[in-house]
Amino acid sequence: MSNQPDSVRRRLVSLGCQGREEQRIDLQFHHVGMACRKIAAELSELAVVGYSPEGPMFEDPIQQVRIQFVSGGGPRLELIEPIGAQSPVAGILKRGSKFYHLAYEAARFDDAIACFRSEQYLPVSSPAPAVAFDMRRIVFLASATLTLVELIEARA
Repeated sequence: MSNQPDSVRRRLVSLGCQGREEQRIDLQFHHVGMACRKIAAELSELAVVGYSPEGPMFEDPIQQVRIQFVSGGGPRLELIEPIGAQSPVAGILKRGSKFYHLAYEAARFDDAIACFRSEQYLPVSSPAPAVAFDMRRIVFLASATLTLVELIEARA
């Protein structure tokens, strides 16, 4: 989702890589990921607090999910519905989780992965293309305390 309404501002974060003071990676906040059993049910509930759909819904067979971005009542949310029992989101829902990741765009995608790894974040997925981002790569990394970060390859 490259077009973002003026009401939804992205924040620039500069990440310093451990042991490499001269290397800083700029990230732009993109969204908070929210696992849903049914996106349609969430849309009506989120409308109460000012959220509305932002663009079309996507189905991503690689990630095994349906995705709908919403904006308006706070930070942009990515509503994520599993499309099969093997979807990673199905497991998140079984554990009773809902809000589960923070996502950032990175212009230097591979350097950003290396930087997070130097900060002891471990990849929980391999970089893969994502339909919701015009087949740009994404990757998920987890900290020791299980903070989950999604990196999105920025447009060239």
